[in-house]
Amino acid sequence: MQTHVWKWLINAERFVEFVSSAVVIITLTLVVLGRHIFHYNFLGYTEILVLAAFWMYFIGASAGSYEESHITADILSQFVGERTKLKLGLFSKFMQVIIGVPLIMLSWGMLKFDIQTGQTTVDLEIPLLYSQAPILIGFALMTFYAFIYIIRDIYRLRELKNEPAAPAEEKK
Repeated sequence: MQTHVWKWLINAERFVEFVSSAVVIITLTLVVLGRHIFHYNFLGYTEILVLAAFWMYFIGASAGSYEESHITADILSQFVGERTKLKLGLFSKFMQVIIGVPLIMLSWGMLKFDIQTGQTTVDLEIPLLYSQAPILIGFALMTFYAFIYIIRDIYRLRELKNEPAAPAEEKK
C-alpha cells in the first residue's frame, strides 16, 4: 500500500516530466516557427532546452527506476527459476546503490560549487544550479528506489525460501 508521501513523490515526478516535456516541445515549436516563418532567431533558446532536458531526462530516469522499466539485456533470467531471478535482481540493485552513492556525492559537490560561484548561462543568465539540480535529485531518487527494492526483494526471497523449490531450481 502506498502512503500519501509516496503518492505525492510519484505525482511530483510525473508533473515535472510533463512540464519539462511541454517546455521542450513549445520551445522547439517557437524556434522553428520563428526561424522559418517569421525569419527571427531566438537568443538563448538552447539554454532553455538544456534546462528542460536535464529535468526531463533525470526525473524520467528516476521514474523508470520506480517502475523498474529500464531497458535491460538480461537473457539469463529466461533460463533460471524465480529465486535465482530475485538474486540476480538483488545483485543488480546492490550495484545501483553502490554506484549511486558516489554519483550523489559528486553531483552534490557540483551543485555546491554552482551555489558558491553563482555561475549562470551566457545569454539568459539562468543560474546553472537550475539545470544541474536534477542530476542530484535524479541520482538520489534512483538510488532511493533501488534501496527500497532491495528491502522488498530480500523479503520476497525469504518468502520463496519457505516455499518448495521449482524444478529449474532443484538442479543446483
